[in-house]
Amino acid sequence: MATPRCYTQGVLTLSWTDDVDSRTNRYVRRWMRHFPLLRASYVESWWEALRHAALPGELLPLSAEQRDLLIEDHWRRVTGRSAPSPSAFEAIVVGLEERILRAQRFSPTGAAFVRLGSRAPLDSVQGLDAEFQVDGGTEALELLLDSERVFDDLCLAQECHYEPAILVRPWLDVPPASELRAFLRGRELVGLSQRHACSPLPVLIARADDYERQVQLRCEELAERWPLDDLVVDFACLEDEAWVVDLHPWLPWTEGALFSWEEDDFADYAFRYLRHREPGAAWGE
Repeated sequence: MATPRCYTQGVLTLSWTDDVDSRTNRYVRRWMRHFPLLRASYVESWWEALRHAALPGELLPLSAEQRDLLIEDHWRRVTGRSAPSPSAFEAIVVGLEERILRAQRFSPTGAAFVRLGSRAPLDSVQGLDAEFQVDGGTEALELLLDSERVFDDLCLAQECHYEPAILVRPWLDVPPASELRAFLRGRELVGLSQRHACSPLPVLIARADDYERQVQLRCEELAERWPLDDLVVDFACLEDEAWVVDLHPWLPWTEGALFSWEEDDFADYAFRYLRHREPGAAWGE
């Protein structure tokens, strides 16, 4: 693959491409060929079409220069090099601060949640320690820079000449029982699963019919608005409605929850959720 350069404060510098066999390079090479599908699933790609049916949030678009600055800073941190001047990040921090202040008004804890449009920084140690709650622009930026997932996706964006975006949402307490993963083929719902497939969830078991109907109604409403014909969609069922949380491409690397890409053909619709803890116990359908 070509070796791009990061452009930071007027100086061309080598960045993540120094080590051609690095984990990041392997990630970028793997996903470059699927980038059109990935890009369509990024929040900034579907936000205008679906925002009325999604959890609330606000986008902060990044320029190519800002994208490269974040890449450079993360790379310098992990390789023990000096970081760029804090003033270089001023525009990003101010943009985050403004959006966080607005998001805090809608959070029960007065906090915000930040993520890249592609993925959330769920591997960030700082994020885990703070339960992914942030209340300032600098704190939010530090959380993003602490994430290898964010770094990988920024590098992929750089290689594909794409300008990404940061999403700022009010921090909301979303019960695991309310989170469902929907599988859409040809814009029709062909499968539904509990999102967290590690154990039975009593609230989900009790409200399965309600949640299923909420997702079905939302999928029917948005049938002509989805950015792709085939998608995997995460929903949160809150206040008697299913809200879009995230979109994923229909690819075997997308987590199947209680479905298997190898064993299920999605020919017949099913709603799967765990009802028992015993090994080998059937799901509810």
